[in-house]
Amino acid sequence: MANTLFLNTRRSDTGLQTATYTVPTGGAGLYYVEFECTEFPPSSLVVKVKKNGSDIYTAPTITPTQIELKFKTSFSVADADVITVVMTSTDDSTLNSLKSNVSLGQGQ
Repeated sequence: MANTLFLNTRRSDTGLQTATYTVPTGGAGLYYVEFECTEFPPSSLVVKVKKNGSDIYTAPTITPTQIELKFKTSFSVADADVITVVMTSTDDSTLNSLKSNVSLGQGQ
């Protein structure tokens, strides 16, 4: 089951997570997702932002020497759109200690 994202609130998690937000009636406009991960083992971590199940942003691939992953991406939404931030890996066992922060906001 996915975790809930709240508008203008930073969510901190440990391990691979999926977080979801549904745009309320009257909430259409420009939104952004800001993501930060600074504690993770060498891995094949993939972070995607989806709108209504379709990928709208995929974070760059992590290199073996990389010590952090940060991004901010903006996109337009309509009422009732579902925004999801999904973290996956081909080696889930090494990512139990992964620590991440994700924020959802309106504007740029």
